[in-house]
Amino acid sequence: MFDLLWKRWAFAAVASIAFAGAAAAQDYPSRSIRLIVPYGAGGASDVMARYLGQKLSETLGQPVVVENMPGAAGTAAYIAIAKAAPDGYTLGYATSSLAINAVLKPQLGYDPIRDFLPITNFVEIQNVMVVPASSPWKTVKDLIADAKAKPGQLNYVSLGPGSTPHLSAELFTSAAGIKAQQVPYKQTTQAYTDLLENRVQFWIASMPSTLTHVQSGRARALAVASTKRSTAYPDVPTLIESGVPAESTFWQGLFAPAGTPKPIVDKVNAAVRKLIAMPETKAFYSKLGAELGASTPDELAATVRQEIDKWAKTAKDIGLVTN
Repeated sequence: MFDLLWKRWAFAAVASIAFAGAAAAQDYPSRSIRLIVPYGAGGASDVMARYLGQKLSETLGQPVVVENMPGAAGTAAYIAIAKAAPDGYTLGYATSSLAINAVLKPQLGYDPIRDFLPITNFVEIQNVMVVPASSPWKTVKDLIADAKAKPGQLNYVSLGPGSTPHLSAELFTSAAGIKAQQVPYKQTTQAYTDLLENRVQFWIASMPSTLTHVQSGRARALAVASTKRSTAYPDVPTLIESGVPAESTFWQGLFAPAGTPKPIVDKVNAAVRKLIAMPETKAFYSKLGAELGASTPDELAATVRQEIDKWAKTAKDIGLVTN
């Protein structure tokens, strides 16, 4: 008898939770949504996040307010997302750094699997090796030759230990057999100021952030760090074509704090799919060199796990120290 009563209670409790989640989703959203972005204002990722927020606001019928939390390769932002109330009113615009941090910083203050609910992937972005226009290097081979002639004297831009630019550069220098020093920045705007003035010599940066500087002639693209050439830079070879097997791309997507009702997650996922299908959205991100693509929550969860495995192997292969 007790077992039967327990089973009935458990079933009722689960049903009650499911009903509450469905009811919450039906009314959601009834007020403004906070979108936490792990980058400073003005950078390419911030621009993409703000456009997404604007379109989500139009689709969901409530304001989406972007809150920038730059620094520490996104750690502060991800902790804030993980600790937020799981009610759908705090969302996170996360990047590959969500998974990468778990490899390089075991004592994070958050767990990329346990503390988040994936909503959908949003864009995939190629990385590009750029140098100032005043640089004597015209090819990747030129850079490598100079680096070997001046071991340890070249600097590269990083957005903090464990950031995509950091790991991409370390992967490149290891594959090329050279040494260079990391210079971490909190703001991409300051990083570009220093790069263009040749205070740092190269940067494996996200495609969107490079376009303005390369097209204006202030920076030069030496290689694309993906397996294929970019439509934005059809004449620029890949690193692989340049003899350096150092492929790196990164994704950006939406996450919610663990415990957010599934119907709310599904509602936001559907809203993102709707806005991705809009011609104006496609045109906006295409100009930035980003490739749009929604996913299911399960597909994004699998992507996070794959990223952790990939960069754990990379960190081991190139001898990066975790802390």
